[in-house]
Amino acid sequence: MQDKNSANIIKIVTEDFEAVTVMMSTPVETVKSILGRLGVEYEQGLPKEVYITALKEEFCSDPKWILMMLPAVVLDFLMEVWENDTVEMDEERWNYIEYLKVFGLLNYRRKYAVAGTEDEIIVVPAMKEQFYFLLKSRKSQKLIATYEEWDKYLTGLMYYYGLIELTDLFVIFQKTIKKMISFEEFLIFLKCRCSLWSFGVILKDISGDRQYFQCMTVENPDLLLTFLREHPGLFYKEPSPEDLIYISESAGIDNRWPGVSELGTLFVEKLGLNYYRATVAVKTLIIMVQNGCSFEKLRDEVTVIVADPEEWEKEVTGAVRDLYENVPIFEYKGHSRKEYRKLFHERQLRKRKERFTIIEGGRH
Repeated sequence: MQDKNSANIIKIVTEDFEAVTVMMSTPVETVKSILGRLGVEYEQGLPKEVYITALKEEFCSDPKWILMMLPAVVLDFLMEVWENDTVEMDEERWNYIEYLKVFGLLNYRRKYAVAGTEDEIIVVPAMKEQFYFLLKSRKSQKLIATYEEWDKYLTGLMYYYGLIELTDLFVIFQKTIKKMISFEEFLIFLKCRCSLWSFGVILKDISGDRQYFQCMTVENPDLLLTFLREHPGLFYKEPSPEDLIYISESAGIDNRWPGVSELGTLFVEKLGLNYYRATVAVKTLIIMVQNGCSFEKLRDEVTVIVADPEEWEKEVTGAVRDLYENVPIFEYKGHSRKEYRKLFHERQLRKRKERFTIIEGGRH
């Protein structure tokens, strides 16, 4: 836990800033991208101020935008700033302010950028007046919690699938939340949720008839799509809501998959890697498996990490084999290799039963 000291306790001030003025630091292409996500039509080639004003007006016109677009942790930070004279800051929290600046909710002043000044967080009074009591209401708090849960479900599903047609994702998502919502509501949330922007991207096929959601860890989406079409009879794995929240909160590293904990322990306790480096190494190996790498390539990657592979030959090989067999594969629609073989075997047995008819009866 970080110690509180004067270096990271930042003063909060209220100044007569307009939201549009704060938003002007956002690149115009980012502003136009957000307008498109909100469903706002616009013409190309207009002055930046026009796009900024359009975004500010749309964002302030409907309470759902602030509740839907900003994750709970960012909104909690915003309320903390609004309710205090100082706030403890770290680099992650400065990143929250960058989010909030896009919508004109907060501004800041850094001493390294403006000589002779101290770090300050600047409250935009008009935006606080508009949204403070909205965010404090029970109805809004309930919606924020719902959207937070949706976010975790969607990121969790994509850690399994990598790439999926939006209509398929919508069906599975509805089963997960156990609630009927419209496809339009689902799509708006997917497009607008800020925490999903750097996680995935919405794609269209050449004809424009089909849309897909792709996780950024997919290495070759075109090839993966070809593989998915080669398994039309394979259903998508539907993990439990609890599993989806678990994997979402652990950034795609489920240490319950055989091989994950074993490799992490090997890297930390026996090879002397610090926790961060070990986590990055395990995550790299998981992504390789999800993208369908060969066992040999996976084994070679671990060999690079392990300083003396011969000393740990048996232990490494066993853990790598477990990882290879039990991590979900994008090509297999979220099933692991082990699960896929079981499903394939069951299909073969069903085909055999359908091929033969058993006539009941006895001797005469």
